[in-house]
Order: sequence, then structure tokens, then C-alpha cells
Amino acid sequence: MAGKIPAIFFSYTSNSTIQTMPLATSGEYLAKTFQGLEEILATELQQLGATNIKIRKRAVLFDADLETFYKVNYLSRTALRFLKPILHFRASSYDELYDKLSEIDWSKHLHYDQTFAISSVVNSRVFDHSRYTTMKTKDAIVDQFRARFRKRPFIETYQPDIRFHIHINDRNVRLYFDASGESLHKRGYRKDDTFPAPLSECLAAGMLLQARWDGSKDFVDPMCGSGTLLIEAGMIARNIAAQRYRSYFSFHHWKDFQPKLWKKVKEDAIKNERVFEHVIKGFDYNQKALDAAATNLRGAGLRGYTELKLQDINDMKAQTKPGFLMVNPPYGDNIKVADIDLLYKQLGDMLKQKFNQWDAWVFTANLDALKNIGLKTSKRIPLFNGPKESRLCLYEMY
Repeated sequence: MAGKIPAIFFSYTSNSTIQTMPLATSGEYLAKTFQGLEEILATELQQLGATNIKIRKRAVLFDADLETFYKVNYLSRTALRFLKPILHFRASSYDELYDKLSEIDWSKHLHYDQTFAISSVVNSRVFDHSRYTTMKTKDAIVDQFRARFRKRPFIETYQPDIRFHIHINDRNVRLYFDASGESLHKRGYRKDDTFPAPLSECLAAGMLLQARWDGSKDFVDPMCGSGTLLIEAGMIARNIAAQRYRSYFSFHHWKDFQPKLWKKVKEDAIKNERVFEHVIKGFDYNQKALDAAATNLRGAGLRGYTELKLQDINDMKAQTKPGFLMVNPPYGDNIKVADIDLLYKQLGDMLKQKFNQWDAWVFTANLDALKNIGLKTSKRIPLFNGPKESRLCLYEMY
């Protein structure tokens, strides 16, 4: 890189009303997650050393020093993304948005030899187009570089050096550094994504943490698909860091990135991995799904801890010892089922007849089909699978 990035990321012209924000000394962050997992994420962050935790809708605010910030990025299982607040201001037009963003001295953060990307979320009558908002933000950055240096940083959508996120609610504008880059559900272990409708890794982990899965029993998923629940259960059981197999994080390009401290966080996490003395079993009627699960399990280093079998739920054998079951059956939309009500009835019959003394958790967004399981729930936890309102239900099989 042709120049050294100064200590403070952003500064402003003298008539600006927004204060500078040195990244190294300001420790406030925002973690985004699925609706319904906010308290689970807050607990994770607290256990990892975060302070001043505040729960918001689909997000958690918190403070952290640099080492804790590295830990939460590497170890949190339910965070989709970590953002670093830069500034907050009000704007009433696209021109005013451009002008306010142009007050920033972008050269104190972004070098013209670097690449960058911008994402935006907009909920406003004034700013009614997220792509146009992104374009105006890009223009404010690029125009300033052209005017000052006759050179400009370029947009790169795949693993750029720096990522920004802009969020507008009505006329309130918030600008963030995106610490994560790609969403943190992309753990790096999924080597086969050909099977339709995989469950998000962050949501799967959140469900398991909600259910207090701790690896002390055998685990079964009777409709395992491409293996997301199997893998997340195995990683929790063995205490493998959520991002053990991921190499790219945007904060690696931040000016205060400390490679030695990052290396220490990763090495400490590996030292804390533990032995798993039980078995994780996955069943499915689709051989292609099982092939994908096997590939993904190998990518996560868990193939040796799992058993996969081509088997329909109607042919399941009775289990001889207590264990833990979690299943995400088809909803009847992305994965078509000839008779969705019959499928859920068969699932309930299987639980009654074959899983005595087990805790059985069923997660679905088809709340009508769920009624056909025909069993009394001990818990019904509301969650969202993207925009789909869902339930995570516990059936205690005694």
C-alpha cells in the first residue's frame, strides 16, 4: 500500500457538528442476529467478556476491548455480523446525505489503493431506494478522492479491503464499519451447497443453545438434509470455535489490527476444544442430501464423530438409551412434500414409538402442519427463519 493510514479513521471539516471517532479507543459495537435469538447472543457476548450489553430487535449493542472483540468474532455462534458505529446524523434529502458524507476526510481511513464495498438498509419515505443510497455514499467517497488525489479506491464486492454499512430509518442515518465482511453464517466448512434450503448455521446454533444442547448425550437428526444441525451440534459438543474454518474478516484490514493478538485468540480457542464421547447420527431418505452432509461434515472435521444412514422416518429403529433429537422438517414450500400433514403425523408417531426417554425438538415455519404431530409440547419458543415466523418446540418423550 502506497501510504500509511493515520491513527484516527475519520475526521471532519471544522464546521462539522459530528465528533471524530478513534477506532482504537472507542469500544462500542453492534452485533446482528436473527429475531428471537437476541438474548442468546447477549449471553454469548457476556460470557466472552463484553460489557454494557443492550438488547435491540435483531441486534445487541455492547462494549469490548480489542481482545474481546476478536473473541466474539471468532467464537460467537449466533451473531450474523459485527458492526462498528462511525457516525450518526440526520438528513432530509439525497443531496444532504451526500454533503454530510462529504464532510468526512476519507483519506484518513481509506487509501486510494484499497478496495471497498457498501451495503445499505433503508426504511424511509425520503430515502426510498437502498441501491441509490449506496450509490450516493459511494459517490461521496470517490468524488473526494478524485478531487484531492486524482485517484480513487474501487468497489470490490468479493472480499474488499474495507466494508461500510449505512442504515437509514426515516431521516436518521447511521454509518458503520462492517467488521465481518461476509455474513458470519458462512463458517467456511460448507463444501457442498447444492442441496436446497439449507438451514442457516447461526440459526441452527441458536436453536441448539436455546435447547441447552451440551454434548452429554447422543444426538439424532432424523431429517438431516445437508447436515447443518449435525455440524453445529458437533462443534458445540467439541467446543470448536464457530469461525474455526473461516479465513476472511474485514477487520483484518483495519488500522489497529493486531495479528499477534488475533493469533493468540485462535490458539486459545483450539486449546479449549474438548473430546466428544457420544455419537451424532443423521438420517435422510435422500442420498444426495446425505452425500452433501458427509462432505460438509468432513469440512468441519467432524466426519469421524458422526453416523449417516439412508433411512425414512417410518423405518426408524427404537433407540435403546436416552438422547437428544432436533429436526427441521420440510415446510412444504422450498422442499415440496406430497402430503405435508401426513409427514408431520408420521414424525409424531416416530417420536412416540421410537424415542422413549428422549428430549425431541422440532423446528418449523409451518405452524399448521405442526399440529399434526399430535403430542403435547413442553416448550414453544418463537423464532424467525428469515421472514418466516417459526416455532422451536420441545416434546419430552416419557
